[in-house]
Amino acid sequence: MFSYRRISQSQMQYIRMYQRRYASTNTGRYEQQLYKASENVNTLLEKHDRSSYILAQYMPEPCRNAFLAIRAFNLEINKINDGGNNAASVASKASNQLSSSMGILTADMKFKFWSDSLSRVFTDPTSEKDIGEPIAILLRDALRNDLNLDISPFHQFLQTRRHFLKSKQFQTVDDICAYGEGTYSQLNYLTQGLLLSPSISPSAISLLEHSTSLQNKISDIAAHIGQATAVGAMILGLNYYSGTRNQITLPIDLMTKHDLSQESVLRITQGHLKDENDIKEVKEKIQNVVYETAVSANDHILAARDKLDKSRNEIIQVVNENKNDKLIQLNHKKWRKNLPDVIFTPFMVAIPTTLYLQKLEKYDFDVFHPKLQQKEWRLPWTSFRNYYQRNI
Repeated sequence: MFSYRRISQSQMQYIRMYQRRYASTNTGRYEQQLYKASENVNTLLEKHDRSSYILAQYMPEPCRNAFLAIRAFNLEINKINDGGNNAASVASKASNQLSSSMGILTADMKFKFWSDSLSRVFTDPTSEKDIGEPIAILLRDALRNDLNLDISPFHQFLQTRRHFLKSKQFQTVDDICAYGEGTYSQLNYLTQGLLLSPSISPSAISLLEHSTSLQNKISDIAAHIGQATAVGAMILGLNYYSGTRNQITLPIDLMTKHDLSQESVLRITQGHLKDENDIKEVKEKIQNVVYETAVSANDHILAARDKLDKSRNEIIQVVNENKNDKLIQLNHKKWRKNLPDVIFTPFMVAIPTTLYLQKLEKYDFDVFHPKLQQKEWRLPWTSFRNYYQRNI
C-alpha cells in the first residue's frame, strides 16, 4: 500500500535546487555537444564544399544547422567507395578480406552505419543517448525543434548512391539525370521541407495551401536543379573518378557516338597517354562528349528558370485571389520580387552549377583546361546578387 510522507519545506528547497542544477548541467552538456557538432560540420563544408558553406548564410538561422547537416551528409556519402582501386592499399585489402570472409564490403558497412544512424535519429529524436556523429546530432536537434524533416529522401539518397557504386557507369545522359533525381533532388526536397516548417514560414505555407499547381512547380524546380547538378558534377568529377577509381562518368552512348573508348579516357586521365597526337585526338573527342552532356544540364537549368518565372506570376495571382487570408496579405509585400525567401533560397543551390557550366562553355568544354581546375571565386558575389534579383 502506498504511503504518503510529507516533505519538509527545507527538503523541498533542496530537491528543487538539485533539479535546477541537474537540468542546467544537462542543458549545458547538450548545448556544448550541439556547438561542437555545428563547428565540425561547418569546418568540413568550409574545406570540402565551400559552395554549401557560403549558401548556408542565406538560410534562416533556426534551420541553418540542419541545412549544413544535409549538405554534409551528401559530402560524407559521396566519400564512400568499395575500398579503392589500388589493390595494395589498406582500404582495398580490408574490403577484400571482409568480402571473402563475410560476403560484405566496407562500403556496405558504411551505408548500413548511416542508415542505422538516421533510423535512430528519426525514431527517437528525444533520446538522450550520445549518437556521436555530428550530422546526426544536428538533424536530431532540428527534429526536437519541430522543423520539417523526412527520413525518406535520406534513404532514397543512400539507395541511389549505393546503386551507382555497383553499376559504376551511366549508359545515357538520362541515367545521370535519374541519378540526380535520386540524390541531389532529394537534398533539394529536404531543404524545401525544412524551410517550409510552420515555425519559420507560416505565410508561405498558407500561400502554397491555396495552390496545388504552385506546389508542383516549386517541386519541379527542385527536381530540375538536382538533375542539372548531377550532370555538372559528373563532368566536373571526370578527372577524379577515372583517375582514382577507374570509373567513367560520361554517358557511354555519347562516347560510342564519338568513337571514344573507356580505355582512352582512363589512359589520358591517369597520365598513361604520351603521344601528343593521341592526346589531342582523345581530348577533342572528350570535348564533344562533354558538350553534348552539358547541354542536358543547361536544359534543366533553363526549365527551372522558366518554372520560377511562372511561379512568380502564380504567386501574384494567388495573393490577389485570397484577400481574406490575413496571413498572406500581411506578409506578401515583404516578399522580394514576389518570391518569399523560404521558397527561393533552396533554389540557390543551382548557382554553383550555373557558374561551372558558364566556365565550361567559356573554355570550349575542355575539362582539362587549367582554369577549370581552379576554385570558383565568383560565388559570394553572384549569390548575393542573385538573392536580391531572385535569379538562379
